[in-house]
Amino acid sequence: MAGALYYIGRIGQLVGMWILLVDLFTAGPLGPNPRLFAGGVAVFLGGWGLARVLKRSGGQDGSARP
Repeated sequence: MAGALYYIGRIGQLVGMWILLVDLFTAGPLGPNPRLFAGGVAVFLGGWGLARVLKRSGGQDGSARP
């Protein structure tokens, strides 16, 4: 179960980065959309945090990490 959550966190990182890149590349003369940019940052950080917590607790491969 923890391994699946770890990969969900990693996929969240990819989705968040994809949202950020799409927002940056489709930005008009006024710059990127602040709501979409903030959403991408939130999804990325949520995925990063989930993967980090599970990696520290040994959730990925079952071994404890210092």
